[in-house]
Amino acid sequence: MLIYVLPFISTILLFSASPGPGYAALSWISLIPLYVFLHRASPKQSFWTGWLAGVVYYLLLIYWVTISMETYGGLAPWLSISALVLLCLYMGLYHGLFCWLMSRAMTTGTAFPIWFGACVWVGLDYIRGFMFSGFPWMDVGYFHYESLLRQVADLGGHHLLTFLVILANGLLYRFLQDRSVKLSLKQNWLAILCLALAFTYSPLRLAQIKTVSKEAPALQTGVIQANINQGQKWQPEQKLASVNKHIGLTNTALASSPPPELILWPETSLPFYPSRDPLFHHVQAETVESDGSYELLCGAPHIIRKEEGYDLYNAALLLGPDKSPTYYFKQHLVPFGEYVPLRNVLPLPKALVQSIGDFTRGKDATLLHAERAAIGALICVEAIYPDLARKEVNLGADLLANITNDAWFGRSSAPIQHLAMTVFRAVENRRSIARAANTGISALILPTGEIIASSELFTEAILVHPLPLLKERTIFSRFGFLFPVFCLMGAIILSIRKKQSHPQRH
Repeated sequence: MLIYVLPFISTILLFSASPGPGYAALSWISLIPLYVFLHRASPKQSFWTGWLAGVVYYLLLIYWVTISMETYGGLAPWLSISALVLLCLYMGLYHGLFCWLMSRAMTTGTAFPIWFGACVWVGLDYIRGFMFSGFPWMDVGYFHYESLLRQVADLGGHHLLTFLVILANGLLYRFLQDRSVKLSLKQNWLAILCLALAFTYSPLRLAQIKTVSKEAPALQTGVIQANINQGQKWQPEQKLASVNKHIGLTNTALASSPPPELILWPETSLPFYPSRDPLFHHVQAETVESDGSYELLCGAPHIIRKEEGYDLYNAALLLGPDKSPTYYFKQHLVPFGEYVPLRNVLPLPKALVQSIGDFTRGKDATLLHAERAAIGALICVEAIYPDLARKEVNLGADLLANITNDAWFGRSSAPIQHLAMTVFRAVENRRSIARAANTGISALILPTGEIIASSELFTEAILVHPLPLLKERTIFSRFGFLFPVFCLMGAIILSIRKKQSHPQRH
């Protein structure tokens, strides 16, 4: 029975490698105990045990969901815990399916399926990224957001780094099986070459991007973190105080030398409808109109009246001294956070429905054109969806701006996880990112993925630094999810070939 403990040892190793605990090096060996189990278990045993281990993994990884729903969303504890468990039961299915497929592959051949394992893992990550609106939170590649190896993301996205980690796990397990360096080199030379090329490419590409960044024009950029209490943020009597706090910190940022040309405030930093509230004129008068040397990008809810009813958007606004505000509307809304899927069909508790917003999804990627930069805005969790940033870069964005309100996560590991995923949007597209978070973590990120300035959680902060404006389009920017699609196709082809060449053992 001790063998059934092995998948859970892999679970602990994977979780320990994730941002939060932060021992990313453990990811390179994390799946070895799981592979030992899969080699001895039947496909049926592998699925159910793997599924349960996956559920435990996601409970450890995204426990903060209850903080968002209960502490700040006002839901009863039983509702928030039920939602977390249901989400983890779903997420664990991908882990269970990986274990089932790997177990079947192991029964149809003597050699451990190194390539098959890496292709299946990445293929399932890709599916999870869009299935049921998608929840691509914390794929294994994201664990290495501080690693030199992150530079390969401009080729195949963060999925390529995940592929390399899973491939390395398979290689190490194969070596433990063979216990012969000579035999392992002979049989697995292509996989070893693949890893060697990645470790060679990364420092060379890093040096190249640093050189390009030095030669590129730079935009002096400021980020404001006002640390507004989430419980007070939307109270009518607190609106003016909240706005004035942002204005005061902005004036402090403008005293920097040189002063910022672009300043970011976080998501919904204007806790009112700008088109309907006279307080918006106060914001304009005290910021861009009183000092015409900079532009202001901030977040606010935006309402558009229609013949019947209205559309409500989570918006990013760009304000300048001599022009009307321009808007970007959030495209990827959070299900059960900003809208209720199938509201009229699902038998959802009334308390849940009433506590959730009813936002309208933005239809298209829209750039915000500042005087010296074309800005691609990413509101909150839009930063975890690689294709949104890629589309904005292909439209001409030379700067990405992530405005968010991670106060919903409380003092948990979610803010650092969110930041880790955002770093990869910079590397994938070779664009600087300015990130403004209400309570943190705010950051300024270079096209290399280096975080040159960041804030602490739940503190006021001002970050000012020049950000290079690069124009080049990477392989990932041009072709997007081509690599994980190839992995998915490769997994299917390898599975069919193994089934045809070896009779299935029952």
